[in-house]
Amino acid sequence: MKRFIFFPGILVLFLFTDCHHNPDLSIAPPFPPPVAGFLCSPDTIYFQNRVLPITITSCAKSGCHDEASHKRDLVLDSYSGLMTLVTPFDPTSSKLYTILFNTGEERMPPDGHLSTVQEGIIYYWIKQGALNNKCDSANCDTLNVTYTKSIDPIIQTWCAGCHSNSSPANGISLTNYSQVVASVNGGRFMGAIRQQSGFYPMPKGSILSPCEINLFQKWIDLGFPQ
Repeated sequence: MKRFIFFPGILVLFLFTDCHHNPDLSIAPPFPPPVAGFLCSPDTIYFQNRVLPITITSCAKSGCHDEASHKRDLVLDSYSGLMTLVTPFDPTSSKLYTILFNTGEERMPPDGHLSTVQEGIIYYWIKQGALNNKCDSANCDTLNVTYTKSIDPIIQTWCAGCHSNSSPANGISLTNYSQVVASVNGGRFMGAIRQQSGFYPMPKGSILSPCEINLFQKWIDLGFPQ
């Protein structure tokens, strides 16, 4: 006669394993909140302002999907590159959305997951047709320019993804006020964001609006107010 021995710990393990499942990506995430100082339509997700910064700082990094590395033959630092993974108007049929927000082994980026707000940005940009659009009036509040109110939001959008952690791009870390001031005082920061000849153009794959560049210059002229 065969005997079966049950171990409660193993039973609990099986129960938890059985309950694990991937999220239902057919359920739309919350619409992302508006950006402070954003003077264009709050109901439109603009590619250049909100989508491209996510993919550049999370995907198009050295060793992954930048021009030099092109892992899996994917370069994700431009609109044309991203559109190879996008089906306009249909987020759940778009590899860009499903790879970024499933929970399987293929989930990207491998070194950290994107937020719910970022998921909403990608989802609704595709849902709205995946247009190559831009708001030139973003962050155009030039009154009371400070690091916290005016500069840090731009840094977080365009720079922090590459210029942070233990191995920042080109050895330049931009994670706080002191580091940004030091970089500006280094003499190459403004030439880079203006994308002048002789400077490495930043942000990679795009360009700041004239207003955003003016915010940096005004912040400098005011003596770097915090």
